[in-house]
Parts: sequence; structure tokens; C-alpha cells
Amino acid sequence: MLNLPQLQNLIKRDPRSYEEEFNQQLHHFEASLAIFELKPDEEAKEFGEIINFLSQVARCYPQKSARFPGQLIELLQKHYPVLNAELRKAIVQALILLRNRGVISNVTVMPLFFTLFRCRDKKLRSMLYSHIVNDVKVANKGKHRDHKLNKSLQSFMYTMVTAADAQDKHGEGAVAAKKSLDVCIELYRKNVWTDAKAVNVIVQACFSPINKIMVTAVQFFLNPMKKSEEGDEEDEDEPSANGESAGKTKKNRVNFMMIQHQSNINRKTKYRTRVLDKATRIRKREQARRDGQLPDEEDEDGIVSGGKKKGSSGPAVNFDALSLVHDPQGFAEKLFARVHRSATATKRGGSTADRFEVRLLLLKLISRLIGHHQLQLMAFYPFLQRYLQPHQVDVTQILALLANASHAFTPPDALQPLIRAVADNFVSDHCAPEVMCAGLNTIRAIAARQPLAVDTDLLNDLVMYRKHKDKGVMMAARSLLVLYRQINPEMLHRRDRGREATIGLISGAPGSTPLGFGEVRAAEGVEGAELLDMPSEDDDSMDELEYESALESDLDESEVEVDESDAEVEVDESDAEVDETSDDEEEAEVDGLELVSDGSEMSEDEADGSGASEVEDAEPVVKKRVDMMRFLTSEDFARIEKLKRRQRQEGSGRQPKKSKTDDGYSDYSEAEAGSDDEQTGEVDDWAILGDYHSRRRRRKATYEERMDSIRAGREGREKFSSNKAKREKEGRSLSNREKRKTKDFRMISHKRSVVTKGKRKLSQKRRELRQHITKQKKKGF
Repeated sequence: MLNLPQLQNLIKRDPRSYEEEFNQQLHHFEASLAIFELKPDEEAKEFGEIINFLSQVARCYPQKSARFPGQLIELLQKHYPVLNAELRKAIVQALILLRNRGVISNVTVMPLFFTLFRCRDKKLRSMLYSHIVNDVKVANKGKHRDHKLNKSLQSFMYTMVTAADAQDKHGEGAVAAKKSLDVCIELYRKNVWTDAKAVNVIVQACFSPINKIMVTAVQFFLNPMKKSEEGDEEDEDEPSANGESAGKTKKNRVNFMMIQHQSNINRKTKYRTRVLDKATRIRKREQARRDGQLPDEEDEDGIVSGGKKKGSSGPAVNFDALSLVHDPQGFAEKLFARVHRSATATKRGGSTADRFEVRLLLLKLISRLIGHHQLQLMAFYPFLQRYLQPHQVDVTQILALLANASHAFTPPDALQPLIRAVADNFVSDHCAPEVMCAGLNTIRAIAARQPLAVDTDLLNDLVMYRKHKDKGVMMAARSLLVLYRQINPEMLHRRDRGREATIGLISGAPGSTPLGFGEVRAAEGVEGAELLDMPSEDDDSMDELEYESALESDLDESEVEVDESDAEVEVDESDAEVDETSDDEEEAEVDGLELVSDGSEMSEDEADGSGASEVEDAEPVVKKRVDMMRFLTSEDFARIEKLKRRQRQEGSGRQPKKSKTDDGYSDYSEAEAGSDDEQTGEVDDWAILGDYHSRRRRRKATYEERMDSIRAGREGREKFSSNKAKREKEGRSLSNREKRKTKDFRMISHKRSVVTKGKRKLSQKRRELRQHITKQKKKGF
């Protein structure tokens, strides 16, 4: 008699010849199913083998095996909690096989798979999770979208997340809700479910009383493209499918900091060097992927997680998850109510309090919502004031979320107490330099979004720290000064405004007047398009020496005073340390500008060459903007950004660093430059700490690096040799006086100088000792 594997092989080769044997096994399955339903908790190993056999050959007899998938689904729906783990896994594998071969539809089997997430079987849940994600991804492959499947699954997941049993921490519904949430997040990360309905399913998970579900949903909104590292964590005492503890994950994330630390303290070997180089490449690739310069990691089937095939051109379309929230104001208010309730909870009241780490995650999401949608949540700002202390845990993250919660429509009255608290607690002489740097960077980040939140007296006090002895504090104060030179120079003292801001105020250039609260300046074209008319670094005829002399003035050297009554610029000699030539150049430029703006005075050449009537009749020629003449390309926008960067560096008086970029100038740090993309970008704790103080200490140099440094130090000097070798090379020896120092005392004891030295009087010894002391003091000893 043939066994089942042999019969399976023969049926696949010739289905018609073995149709009778298949009928016998099908009748045997139906009889065994009726008997098994009487005792569904028994092991039934033979019954599982029959199910596996029929699932393999069901495609060969589609009419006779039409009832088979429905019988398996009905069996799981009735008895899945009490079934044996191995038998339940065999039934699920049979259904997955039938689904992959197209015997049953995904709409029929998907709700059952989501229901099976309630089982206390970690391996089964992992298998179902992988199948659901891959099946939905294949169903929505390319431009085709299975809207019927997506709509039904999202509705089913919404009911699972918001179900009553999903609110119980120890119930089966909580486990199913957590896995359903993981499926939704993974499909969003793979760019399959990027619609508003899927995002709002995750929004409902943020209100879950179970911290594990809530934290997973909140972390998704903070970083949608970051894959969750939690996995399927459960209690340690929970048994797995076969009663064994769950093993570790096969693919662990590379710990770059640990590898770098080990490389600094351990002996340098080729293997450790290769490990460090590989970790460095992985870290750079992940950073580029987070910045959007690279697509996400590829899956097994060649599709990257962004939803595109390998080798396809163009970035993957990705909608911001926060933009798809239906009611952001209500969402933020509910989250803040939970944080406030948890922060004020007491044991006597009977309410549970979340940990500080959980509350900090919620505060980050609230600040991100406020800044992204420009919401009005007035109770949020006084709540943060209690955490604005230097000794507070994770204070840099709190300062960062405070800056993220500020926008152009935030009332200045709500932000002024917080800025005053930051200035009092962080920016003072008794604080450490790192604390002062964090406070100044926080105030700068808030002022970049809402300039009216800082009053004039406080601003001028903070700007005075630009001469602080610590470099990080000096850079932070200068960045604040550069920011207000650009957005509102009238708030600064006249000596702090700088040359460009002063000329702009005198000439009344467009954009020099600050905006009021809620006021928006209408754009006339592409911002910075006029910079495209400027000559590039390669086409500029000015040599390097002339360029360096043009950038010679620093922040302190460009401090000028403006006498508004006489409309002329005076150089403040006490603050501006510039030479006579630079003073003459600045006065000549401003005087020339005044003459043109006045219109009543002209130069001698103009008076001789033409009359006053010709000057009045002459109309200025308006040059058309570049964006009005042609379409701007991506290269044009990249060049605009580089020219803006160069203009900011020239305005701040710093010599830009040379690099291998197209423009010839390297990027600059946010702490030095001030307001680069701060009105739209997110502020993190590293930006708050500052570029100078966030930099880690220099690592230990390798042997090759130390030898290179030694060889570089030997260049330009004579070869090292001892004094003896130098004397022998010159053909001379020691003098008699130098030789006498190394002789034995018995050889010189009879000398006259030694004998007379011992016969000196006490007064002579005292006089010689005083002379010796005086001589030593003159030498500095």
C-alpha cells in the first residue's frame, strides 16, 4: 500500500489515474473530521497528515475538493482556542498553501487570520504576520490596487483595535490588536497602505490604555519609516507553540557606538578594522536613508520598502502620516489630556500614572502635531514650564519639543514666559557652558518660528554672550545675532545690526520690515531666483586673495552705528576693530547709496555730462526675473540653496571652508549659521545641544595615524641625533670644564679651587648665597 507522500507525488504526475485513491482519502478526511469534532483538544497527528496531503493535491481536483477549504476555515473558527498547537499550525499552513495557489480568495481567509492573532502561540502569530503582509503587498503590486481587500481589512482592523476586549492588558484581544497594528504599520512602511484610513486606524491605537500598543502607534507617527525593533514581545512565562522559550532574532541591528568603543580600547587588527569599516558604511547608509537620499531596504522579492522595484528611477511617493490625520486638533487634545492626567495622578486617587519615558513620547507627538498643523493648544505651554530645569532628565528633548511646538500663529504671550524661564535657568554665568549653549539654541529655534516671542531687552542681553570664552556659547549667541539681523534687525542695538541690515533699513529694501503677528508676506516668485544671476565661483574673476579680503570683517568688526536723524553711517571705533581702508570702503558704499536714494545730489561727472532734466526723464530698466523667463530645473534649485548658504556665510563674516562640492564651499552647522530651514524642519536634541558640545571626544588614534603624524612633524627640520653624535661629526670633544664635572671627587680634591672653596668665611658664604638667590629670581625660578 502506498503512503501519503508517494501517493501525493503520483497524483501530481497523473491526476486521472489516481482519482479513486484521492476519493478514498477525501472520504477518510470527512469521517475523521466528524470524529475529531467530538474531542477537538486531542493531538490527532494522523488527521494533520491527511490535511497536509489534501492541501497539496486539491488543485488537481478542483470540483471534488471545493468543500475542503471551507471545512478547514469552519474548524478553525469553532475550535481554534483549544486545538493542539501542532495541528493548528498544520491547518493554517494548509490554508496558506491553498491561498498561494489561488484555490481560495484572500477576502475569505484574511479575517480568520486576524482572528487567529488571539492565540497564545508566538510562532503561529509570526507566520500569520509574514503571510498577511506579503499577501497584501502582492495584491497591491505596481499600479494595481485591490481596494475591496484594503477596505475590508482596514475596517476589520479598526474593529479589532477599538474592541472592548482589546482594552484588557491580559486578554487575548490585546495581543490581536498589537499584531494588527504591526501589520498596518508595516504595510505603510512598504508604501502599500498610505491612505488616510490606514493612518487613522493607527490614530485610534494611540488612545489604547495598554502602553505597548500606544507606544508602538506613537513611535510610528514620530518616525513612520523606521522599522519597529520591539518585535512580538510578551511575558516571559508565556509558553510558545511547543512549550519552549522564544529564541532571539536572527538579524540584529549593528551597534555602531559599541564597535567604535571597542576599536578605541582594543588592539588594532585587520579583522577589527574591517568590522569597524563595515559598521561605518551601514551607519552612513542608514543616515542617508533617513534623510531621504536613498530608498529603504529591499525585501526578498526585490521590492524596496518604499514600494518600488530595484533599479527604478525617481523617489518613492510617500505622504506624511501627520498630514493624513482627520482631526489633528482633537487628536492633540486627547493626547494632552492623557499626559496631564498621568502627570497629576496620585495613588490615593486610584488612577495609574505612565512612566516619564511614555509621557515624553506623547509630548513629542503633541509638539509635532502642533508645529505641523499650526494648532492652538494654550494649556500645553504652561505644562512644559515645570520641566525647564537643567537637572531635568532628558532636558534636551524637552527643549527640542518646545521649539517644535512653536509656529508663526502661536501667540507671543504664551511663549514669552517659557523663553524667560529658559533664559533664567539655562543662560546665566553660573551655568555650565553646555547648559548655556542648549538654552541659547532653544531660544534661537523658537525665535526662528515666532520672532515676536523674544523682547528687545532680553535679546540684547543674550547677544552679548557672543564674546563668551566658551566656543559653543559664542557660536550659539552669534547664530541668534545672525538670525535677528535677517528677520528683525530693528530689535538689535545699532552697533549690532551689521552692514547689510543697516543698509537695508536705510534704503527700505523689500523684506527689511518685520512681519506682525499672523501676517504673511505674499511671494512674488521663486524665493532666491535672483541669485541665479550672480556669477558662480568658477566664473568669478576675483582671485582668492581679493575674496578673502572681502570676507575679512567679522561680527565685531562690522558693528556700525546709524544716526537716523542725519541718515548717515558712523563707525563705532570702540566696537568695530577694522582698518582705515575697510572704514573708507563702507562709508563710500553707504554714502553712494544715500546719494542715489536722495535724488537731489549728483556726482560731478553726472552734472557735467547731462542736465537735471535728462536725469529726471530717464527711467530705470527693470530686469526680468529668471523664473519669469524659463522653468527652473532641479540644478537651479540646488544652486539657489548653495548661493543662499554662501550669502549667509558672507553676511556673518566667516570664511567658508573649502570642500569638494560643486560650489566650492562646504556645508555649515546649524549652530553656527542660525536659521537654516528651522521654520519648516524638526529640531532634535542634538541641535539643541549645539554642534560644538554635541561633538564626541576625539577617538584614540591608530598606529598608522600616529606614525603619519610623527613623519609630518619631522618634515622641514634637521635629522634627529644626540649631542655626542653631533660632536663626533664635527670632529670635536668635550671641553675641560665639562669633563671636570664627571670626574671622581678624589681626582679633584687637591685642586686650588676646591680647597679655597672649603676655607671660605661664613660672611662670604652668606653673601654668595644671597647673590645666587637674586640671580635665580631674575631667571624666573
